[in-house]
Amino acid sequence: MRLIMRPPSEAMRRALSEHPERNRIDPERALRQHAAYVSALESAGVSVVLLGPEPGLADACFTWDTLLAFSQAGTKGPTALLVAARPGEPSRRPEVASVLACARQLAPAAELVEIREPGTLDGGDVITYGNRVAIGVSARTNEAGGGQLAAAVQRFGYRPFLCPVGDRLHLASAVSSLGARRLIGTRAGFASLDAGGPDVASGGELERIVIGDVDVVAANVLVAGGQCFVVRGHPAAVEVMRRAGEKVVEVDLEDFVRADGGPTCLVAPIP
Repeated sequence: MRLIMRPPSEAMRRALSEHPERNRIDPERALRQHAAYVSALESAGVSVVLLGPEPGLADACFTWDTLLAFSQAGTKGPTALLVAARPGEPSRRPEVASVLACARQLAPAAELVEIREPGTLDGGDVITYGNRVAIGVSARTNEAGGGQLAAAVQRFGYRPFLCPVGDRLHLASAVSSLGARRLIGTRAGFASLDAGGPDVASGGELERIVIGDVDVVAANVLVAGGQCFVVRGHPAAVEVMRRAGEKVVEVDLEDFVRADGGPTCLVAPIP
């Protein structure tokens, strides 16, 4: 697994955010937090590919939203499919090209699909576990974009589901994958999955780890290098994960949280 990442620039002060403390975003502090996060990932044996900062693009550090990569379902093989997103916020669309160019260098044999107008798609609305792909239909991802992604991943053996998201920015803001058979999220996060149909998150083989609404930030978890990276400051959620046998690494991403981001938002994983 390779992770495409990009450090924030001074423009991060203008990041799109509904967080009540968005005015306290400090790009210099965020840059230090980003560097520490990269170091923690590399210490776990994860390969990180760093792009240069984008001084004119406030949200460009959130690379997950720009690009999705998939192996053939049911395998741990190389990247078979790259999907260039079309962010729902027009100001973010210029972020896609540089991340896509990097991904194509890392996975030159992969098929490329680009989300086309009228579709919109943010990577933060997509979670993959086993052969299932849950696609949030939100303020940033519409049904046309979700449908284009669904058609693409079906050809590679995945079962896609469109899931309504009405109470937060992205689907992954409240639920994420810890593996092929384990999910973590708040009750609202799992409610979004369940609203997508009975097969989205059901079955005796699929485990749900439910955390409290107060710890919703900790529902956005990046699994990399055999460890779970979670925002520092949520001890109850961390304890739940550790009791479930997960190895947890807490990282300080306070300024990115103020920009409505989390651990997964800052990476574009390439198998």
